[in-house]
Amino acid sequence: MIWIARIAAVLVGLFSLAMGAMMILSPAETAEGLGLGALSPIGLNALRADIGAFFLASALASGLALFGGRPHWLLGAAALYGLAFLGRLVGIAVDGAPEGIATPLVVEFTMVVLAVFAARTLSRS
Repeated sequence: MIWIARIAAVLVGLFSLAMGAMMILSPAETAEGLGLGALSPIGLNALRADIGAFFLASALASGLALFGGRPHWLLGAAALYGLAFLGRLVGIAVDGAPEGIATPLVVEFTMVVLAVFAARTLSRS
């Protein structure tokens, strides 16, 4: 079970690192894939900084959990993805369900489940 938890933590970390790196290195293209866009240079900078930080914070939390012996840090990643998930639910309630909303909901819910499972399992080892 420990190895499954480690794999779950690695998946959260790698996904988060990949998304964070893409947002830092090519924010306009990555943001477009997420349905976002920059209206000005400061908007492009905000995408790079704000969205990139979201994903890189999750990657950092996963890394500290795996390599720093601090499994509770995965709860930080779970909180970030969980809050994003809740924000989407609020958006659906207020604005209706946009086309393509299922994919990010499934991804964020999966990240929460993986991170919480890994944190709980690795804490017991």
